[in-house]
Amino acid sequence: MKIQKRYIFLMIIIVLSVILIWRVSSSYAYVDIGYSGKNTVSGDQWGINITDIGEIRTSGSALVIGEVASIGTTIDFNTVLLKPGDEISFNITVENTSVLKGELYAIALSGLSNNDSENITYVVTPIDSSILHTDDHDGSIIKTKDKQVFNVTVTYDSNVSLQNDKEYQLNLGATIIYKQR
Repeated sequence: MKIQKRYIFLMIIIVLSVILIWRVSSSYAYVDIGYSGKNTVSGDQWGINITDIGEIRTSGSALVIGEVASIGTTIDFNTVLLKPGDEISFNITVENTSVLKGELYAIALSGLSNNDSENITYVVTPIDSSILHTDDHDGSIIKTKDKQVFNVTVTYDSNVSLQNDKEYQLNLGATIIYKQR
């Protein structure tokens, strides 16, 4: 009889421990996502997208083949850089049409191999960085109805000697990543 009571007592302790662990982990998940304890975001709540691609500027004999395509916060484009000093640049505007704030988390670039990066510089940077972080404006946060502008630049290093230069045909992409806030 004593063994049965110990077994029942042990089972109750185990069940209560499992429930406690489940509740703590569930609470952590609610806190971790940072928005009203919900762990899903519907399409009408989350809407940070590229809304404008500015005029493409080229220097030297640089070319952009086709259009710059965008889906969400991702762009894709094809460029040809024929000789050192060639450069393309354009601005993209990201707008928050959602009911949530977004925090700039990272900018992920694609399409440039390690060999290409020896002579090619590819960057996406925020415009007007002087006002990005002030007392009344945190530039890493994009509030509802706010816009952020980024500059996209691809440059063929002008210091490459003409004897060692080569033509670069690149299919480049970039994704501006925001976290729900």
